[in-house]
Amino acid sequence: MKTVLSILMILLLLPYVAVVLCTGEVNVGGGEEEQPTIERCVAGILPMQIPVTCEPEALKAQAVVIRTNLLRKAMEYDGTDDWQQAAEKLQETDLEALGFTACTEETAAELWNYENRERYLKKCRQAAEETKGQVLALDGTLPDLPYHAVSAGKTRAGSALGADYAYLTSVECENDLESADYLKITYFPDMTLPVIRGRDSAGYVTEVQAGDEILTGEAFRFRYGLNSSCFTAEETDGGVRIVTRGLGHGFGMSLYAANRMAEEGQDYRAILTYFYKNLDCISITENGYPRDSEKQAE
Repeated sequence: MKTVLSILMILLLLPYVAVVLCTGEVNVGGGEEEQPTIERCVAGILPMQIPVTCEPEALKAQAVVIRTNLLRKAMEYDGTDDWQQAAEKLQETDLEALGFTACTEETAAELWNYENRERYLKKCRQAAEETKGQVLALDGTLPDLPYHAVSAGKTRAGSALGADYAYLTSVECENDLESADYLKITYFPDMTLPVIRGRDSAGYVTEVQAGDEILTGEAFRFRYGLNSSCFTAEETDGGVRIVTRGLGHGFGMSLYAANRMAEEGQDYRAILTYFYKNLDCISITENGYPRDSEKQAE
């Protein structure tokens, strides 16, 4: 009987022992499980929005962006103006309904090999922990914070998106020209040469005529699978050649530029200040109001 009980005990403990041997970590209560749900969500979302190979300060900057956008969506979802209440009610099962995707065990296995998995997930947990509770606010409200992979050399002014984005100003991102994703050339053999009818100050197409249709630059970009709406088009013997600059819509923070700033020694607050001027970096208090506001604008 004792032998049978001993074997059963070994079988029950075997998965735990395997985890300890493979990761070198022992969870004796607390740790990640004691983190507020919103912080676990931020850590889980982070690798789905920015390469985890980026510098820690760039990851922290994106963690603040995620937390701000996530909390705003959670408040809308719950129909509340209380920041803390929305944060406390947030469940990881709500993420899909809120429009976010978190990294699962299966996703982690696809993104990284087993050797790097725990190291990268730890980087994400640290980025969330070291910015815990921090969001960007505009006059006591949480704005939508757009971001993109690589700009076309400068980011776009938010006025093109409407009054809610007027806080976004165009900033230079010269380092983005060094990105492998900065320039892309695509040929369309059956396309009628599009006529560009307008651009914004950052060079992105705002209006284009495609045949008999008038489209926005972003609508044209998505229709033809272009990297960005900052493009030129010309007719060639092989059809229409379109050259795009940048990757993404060009609004808000450029992740590539943010990482380069981090490599040059700038911290996440300086990075956020550069891309999101006129916003305050604040912390959520127990009663749902900001505290210890640190001005992020001049």
